[in-house]
Amino acid sequence: MPNGSTHDIITAVATPVVAWTTYHFTHDWKTTSIIVGLFLFSSLMFNGDLDIESRPYNRWWLFKFIWMPYQGIFHHRSIFTHGLVIGTVVRILYLGIIPFTILLIKGSTGVVAHAFTNPMTLHMAILIFIGLELGAALHTIADYTL
Repeated sequence: MPNGSTHDIITAVATPVVAWTTYHFTHDWKTTSIIVGLFLFSSLMFNGDLDIESRPYNRWWLFKFIWMPYQGIFHHRSIFTHGLVIGTVVRILYLGIIPFTILLIKGSTGVVAHAFTNPMTLHMAILIFIGLELGAALHTIADYTL
């Protein structure tokens, strides 16, 4: 299992590969920027190690308190934190509770439903998920192979 420094080195090496591959398939700098930016965010701050005291957890600095309940709910390296696809989905849903609760209190939940009926928003949601999943997958694969 790689330590935090090794994960950061793996991220640094993989970033140009993700950028080149994304641009090669899309021929679009905007899409490439979104995916690479979210890949970096996910690799460094939004991966499976948020379930323990770790570099990603500490990088949230003043906002790391957000992840304290998550650490109490999930065990380290469970399918819900380190599972391919499911780990990312769980973290998105977990973090999404905050803005959704605010919208619910304000009575604005229709905004969410409307957003996902817009094809442009759906396209952006897919790009966001791909970027986040690539970073998390790199972390998980490194944990189980190195």
